[in-house]
Amino acid sequence: MKQLSVVRDELFDEEKTHQHAEDESTEDSEDTSVRQLSWDEGDPAATNYRKLGSLLARSGDLFGRSGYEAGLILVRPDGSTKLITTAADLAPVIVDRVALTIYLDGKPKGSKLSAAHMNAMLRTKAFLSKFAVVDHISTVPRYLPPNFSLTEPGYNDGGEDHRYFFVGESPQVFDSMDRIERFLDVMDLETEADRANALAAGLTVLLRNHWPGGKPIVLLTASKSHAGKDTVIAFASGETEQCSISYQGTDWALERSLVGALNHNADCGVLVVENARLDRRGNSISSAIIERFATDPNVFLFSTGTGPATRRRNDIVLAISTNFGTVSEDILNRCLPIHLDPVGNVSDRASPIGNPKLEFLPQNRDGIAAELRGMIERWKDAGCPLDKDTRHPFSEWAAVVGGILKANGIRGFLANYGKRRVADDPVRAAIGLIGTSIHGEEWYKPEVWAREVARLGLVKQVIPIGDQESFESRKRGLGVVLSAHRNEAFHVETESERLTLRLEKSRKRHDGEPPHVRYRFVVVSREAIPTDD
Repeated sequence: MKQLSVVRDELFDEEKTHQHAEDESTEDSEDTSVRQLSWDEGDPAATNYRKLGSLLARSGDLFGRSGYEAGLILVRPDGSTKLITTAADLAPVIVDRVALTIYLDGKPKGSKLSAAHMNAMLRTKAFLSKFAVVDHISTVPRYLPPNFSLTEPGYNDGGEDHRYFFVGESPQVFDSMDRIERFLDVMDLETEADRANALAAGLTVLLRNHWPGGKPIVLLTASKSHAGKDTVIAFASGETEQCSISYQGTDWALERSLVGALNHNADCGVLVVENARLDRRGNSISSAIIERFATDPNVFLFSTGTGPATRRRNDIVLAISTNFGTVSEDILNRCLPIHLDPVGNVSDRASPIGNPKLEFLPQNRDGIAAELRGMIERWKDAGCPLDKDTRHPFSEWAAVVGGILKANGIRGFLANYGKRRVADDPVRAAIGLIGTSIHGEEWYKPEVWAREVARLGLVKQVIPIGDQESFESRKRGLGVVLSAHRNEAFHVETESERLTLRLEKSRKRHDGEPPHVRYRFVVVSREAIPTDD
């Protein structure tokens, strides 16, 4: 990582051979905020543009844009920025930094550049190439590839798409996990896996500039209202700015909310779709825009009424919170599941850390972020081992985050992935119930399964709408669904035990009949549910 002063000096050294002798005597004064420059109209325009660009770049607060896009970025001391794209924008910048003398035929002509020159400079590589490129202005620390190095105050070059100007103090790194553990201890996370996944969500937000289009959707589910879904999301967001939108049943309305939120909040790093609910038809929570957004490395943001179209590198973590809502298979496949299962009346409890969301997190946000960074640093000290055992569609993300958790002694990461896919997917949940009703080594014809589906009252859940009218159509539709889920595992519970069932399909001669299709559910594992004392 290069410090800003080093970058500026390198750029200036490249330009020394192009300077006039009269400029050299004044440019070695490092404590002079306004530098002298002679602009000779007899020289090629590119030569003058390069000279002025080199001097302006040394001021340390002007940067180029990715891909030599027109204009400069002015970074103010407080971290706010201004885009310099016109002669009117550039003129005061030059006046404040450079004492310019324009010559024509060896005689002084004036000190004011024409608007034509300034507009041209802001669009030429000769001028723009003198400025270090900034992809992002950040007020929170980031981890840069390839070695997960932390940004320091000022300019940080982590390669293309990872060139940051970090406005802030050197980030703290804590060796303990005291604050994290105190918070997680009071949250009603259902299993050890849900606890590990909550930590994984926080690490994902810290590393969100990695894996564009390859990060999971953080899915917060709960068995009742006020269980703490938004509190866990706030924990994961940490120092990163969060913005929220309401779930919309129609995709165009949800897209308008999403695009509008991001276009009006460029610093948003965590986008939360709050309180997603089933529509009146009882279908699962689904959205083409969310599915596409999660897998798009460079998202295209446009919707009518939200402003001009923009494109943004996908460093955003999506989160969805829902009570009771079942989620579409496409979202489940892309999710990091976290489930809360509080027992009793939540409002009657007294938390040992105070109100987790309104008191503990605001008071300990910086400390929690420092402890999460400590987890990453311990992983780096261990040689950055990857988790090769955990399976998830976003494999690179899972290998890194799983490796960080293992290096810190955290187990259970994504162990609930299959269970939540069954619990939160209405079709899989229905198939699991069918399997708990009939399972074993014996094979059964589709008509047997169709009668069992009707007996269990699962016709609407498992059989497509177009195949529900008659017994023959239900039998045909059920066969299509079961065939699509053959060889999958289903984690289900009965009143007395937890089962893992595998759905199998066979097409062969059974009982001397011609070849035909049959299905069965085979028990892969079973575990008795302990009885209450």
